[in-house]
Amino acid sequence: MSTVSVSALPEGVAERLAAFAEWTGTPLFPAEKVLFDQGGEDGHTFSDEFLTYVQRVGMSLDWVYLGDAMPLVMRAYNAAQEVRE
Repeated sequence: MSTVSVSALPEGVAERLAAFAEWTGTPLFPAEKVLFDQGGEDGHTFSDEFLTYVQRVGMSLDWVYLGDAMPLVMRAYNAAQEVRE
């Protein structure tokens, strides 16, 4: 497998990685290491290093890769609902 250019990432990924590092004080994960090229028809996939980092620091994969805040909103909403019950 080989690394994939940062230009292959969705818009805003590098900025969200930087924001997360700043907000949490965790090390900045290099954007150029997010994806690997599997070759052939499979194309790009997340690198094992990136997935390990995301899991270790508790980063939302939906948020960092897609900019999708919905999982974060729903997690907070569901937690609030559980408190009420």
